[in-house]
Formats: sequence, C-alpha cells, structure tokens
Amino acid sequence: MPSPATDKDDKPCEAGIFALSAGGWILLQRRKYPSMGAAYRWIRSRTNTLQLRHPELRFKASAVTLAGWLTLDAVLVDYEAKRKAGDPEYVLDLALSAPTLSALYTARQGQFLAFIDGYTKLHGQPPAEADMERHFKVSPPTIHDMILLLEKKRLISRVPGESRSVRVLLKPEQLPPLE
Repeated sequence: MPSPATDKDDKPCEAGIFALSAGGWILLQRRKYPSMGAAYRWIRSRTNTLQLRHPELRFKASAVTLAGWLTLDAVLVDYEAKRKAGDPEYVLDLALSAPTLSALYTARQGQFLAFIDGYTKLHGQPPAEADMERHFKVSPPTIHDMILLLEKKRLISRVPGESRSVRVLLKPEQLPPLE
C-alpha cells in the first residue's frame, strides 16, 4: 500500500478494500472520504479487523482521488490481471494445506460443494435446490440457508432468482469426496 497521505491532502477520495478468495479479487467495501488521511486511517483499521476475522483470505486496499483518472474499479481490474498473470502477491496459494482448506468450509459445507460439483459434471447443469433437498433429506429453508452461506463465503456463485445457477468456485482437487 502506498504511504498514507496526511489530512493536508484534502482532496475528496474513495477508499476500497479488496478481498481475494477462491473465485478471485472482489471489491469488498468502498467509502468516500474528504481527505486521503481519513481514508488511510479507515483502511488501516478495517483491514486489520478483516484479517483477524478471516485469516483464510487475502486483503489489499487502495484510495483514489475522486477527480483523478484512477478508479477503484480500475484497481480491481488491475488486481485481477495480476492474479491471472500469476503474480505471487495477487494469487491465492493454490497449494493449500488440508488444515487451511478445512478452514474454508466445514465437513457439511464440503459435502454440499462436492454434491453441486458432482451433479453438475454428471447432468451437465447445476442442481436445483429441490435436487439438494432430496439428496440431503432436509427442508427447503435449510438448503437455501446453506446456499446463502456458501455464497457469502465465496465458495459458490449464483444468480438470485435464477434456477440452476449455482457454480462451485473451488478447484475439484480442493473438494472432499462425496459421501
């Protein structure tokens, strides 16, 4: 992160915190500030809190002036390009150890991920929530809550309201065997 500016730099700016998970870089939070100094204080405080709560993720932060040519969206595109190019500072360690992988999801969540992945390979399309209900023998709210949790943890992606849109964001070797 560039060295923090002082409050004398009173240009309005926008600060953003980016997170890297299995699916790539995302803009996690963004806020507008009256000065770079205020923005960097928020960045420092918020990233420290996020690192403590989510040690399995990698975080980066940036602040840009509102009148400048650089935007947080451009920073995000740059982070993704560096990740895809294999820059070690922008890549999630793919050689995750078993303890680190188990920190990403519980055994039960792993079974849902394995089911979604296996069903998609077998049928050529992701499962509907009703397919998961039949397999796991649980209620519709339980399935939906699990889908929301996996999405929040960035282990799957989906399009809300669109059926069969669930996609696992982990590599197959990062999934447990389906029991």
